[in-house]
Amino acid sequence: MRTNICLAILALFGLAPFMGINAQYTLSVESSVSAFVADATVNRFYVNAMDPSDKISAVFGNNVDPLFINAPGGVYNNASTTGWSAAGINPAFLQFVPAMADDSYATINLTLPATGSEADPSIVEDADLTAGVTDFFSPNGGSTLNVNTLTGASWYVLNTASNALPIDGRWLIAQVTTLTPEISGTINFQVFPLGVGADEVQISVDFDGAGTFGGGDGPADIEGCTDDAACNYNAEATLDDASCTFPASADVDCDGNCLVAVDCAGECG
Repeated sequence: MRTNICLAILALFGLAPFMGINAQYTLSVESSVSAFVADATVNRFYVNAMDPSDKISAVFGNNVDPLFINAPGGVYNNASTTGWSAAGINPAFLQFVPAMADDSYATINLTLPATGSEADPSIVEDADLTAGVTDFFSPNGGSTLNVNTLTGASWYVLNTASNALPIDGRWLIAQVTTLTPEISGTINFQVFPLGVGADEVQISVDFDGAGTFGGGDGPADIEGCTDDAACNYNAEATLDDASCTFPASADVDCDGNCLVAVDCAGECG
């Protein structure tokens, strides 16, 4: 019975339509220097929610929409962890093996094993995959995740799990620690808008390095000065980066030229 359910889930990912609302859900990749693994980069993958009641269902790949991650310099998987998900990180061992925190793993909004109303993600996977999920997130898993067969693979939770809901407006879906900074690929995920399963949407997003991707236009945010009164205003910027500069006073322009009458002492204003 469980096998039939898993096959039905995989079939769903191959047949469900992509809808216009897809453009509203984006993918963010946040990168930081590993505190425990020399020269390594910790990349965290987040899906950005549109509403606090949205629920994420799954991350998936198949022959129609391959799930692909390429880390040419290699991926770090800690030998003290078990399995492919964050459930394999034993909290009791972290103080003795702190590098476990930088392990590479798949997840649905968890960084440790599930507790309380949370649920560890489940997985269904084509046994014939040569660069599948369970291999990629295991020691000696190689540098490439490539889920591209008819059956494909998916890690998922039921919408009754509390970690199906976003935390601070987003869901953590994977951590990939790379031995060099380069990372790129394509991530596919399924979301239930407002938690309604009948309204499911499936989204496919290409990424290259750190940033926010999706929305139909590549990176969703362009950083820069968004204040049109500033000297360095960037009309194309969508995310203010606190770089705005202004004239020294209301009496001068951005180049220091006087805008008002010169007084008797020859000073502007």
